[in-house]
Amino acid sequence: MLQIPELLAPAGDLERLRYAINYGADAVYCALPEFGMRSAPTNFTPEQLSEGVIYAHARGRKVYLTMNTLPTNEEADRLPQAIKDAAAAGVDAFIVADLGVLDACKTFAPDIDVHMSTQTGITNWAAARAAYNMGAKRVVLAREMTLQDIATLRDKTPPELEIEAFVHGAMCMSVSGRCLLSNYMAGRDANRGQCAQPCRLKYGWMDKADAYPLSLKDLSLAGHLRELRRMGVACVKLEGRMKRPEYVAVVTGIYARAIKEDRE
Repeated sequence: MLQIPELLAPAGDLERLRYAINYGADAVYCALPEFGMRSAPTNFTPEQLSEGVIYAHARGRKVYLTMNTLPTNEEADRLPQAIKDAAAAGVDAFIVADLGVLDACKTFAPDIDVHMSTQTGITNWAAARAAYNMGAKRVVLAREMTLQDIATLRDKTPPELEIEAFVHGAMCMSVSGRCLLSNYMAGRDANRGQCAQPCRLKYGWMDKADAYPLSLKDLSLAGHLRELRRMGVACVKLEGRMKRPEYVAVVTGIYARAIKEDRE
């Protein structure tokens, strides 16, 4: 029997964490003030992270901590303590993009799983297999991959490696955030969680049909969950740590129902 995919929902703060869990998420992903790819949300203090983990675990759910920026030398000095704080809070996995962060997680919290972030830019089976060989339990695929790309990658990677795919939310005009447009126009680094989303602005004449040439349509794969399950995707992920609690509740509820209906 094919595995029912885990539903992973965003948690920008404790309120959103509770909404996600109460509306059907199997796991949530969140961040501490540093090292996460979303700087605008409130995020979690170590104490709040511990509270969120207790709340989730009491209901049989999991908490994954995003540590998927590319740290500077100065930040790298603070990384071990952040990892130790997260381990003490009881997180179930780290989501990382940088090889130094991967190594630090394996060094300072060896018993906690590591997932390779979508920021890693994994677009093929060779990269996914390399991540597995370096100790990753799961890879979060680049959002630009097609369903056929995902099927091929799954077929050519070890079955023990878990595959996670985004199924709902914003898309990036670059490849998984590798964009300097926000940095150039607004002084806000997209690769450090500060994207101003200038790709969403109008360019050209107001009456042109393609006045938004850089703005992609948002992702919505609610109608393709069965295909993803048959491919062997272990986790489907919702984007939106910067969205309002009501958004988290509604979108999580929709996908939880869709997964339940597919199971039946």
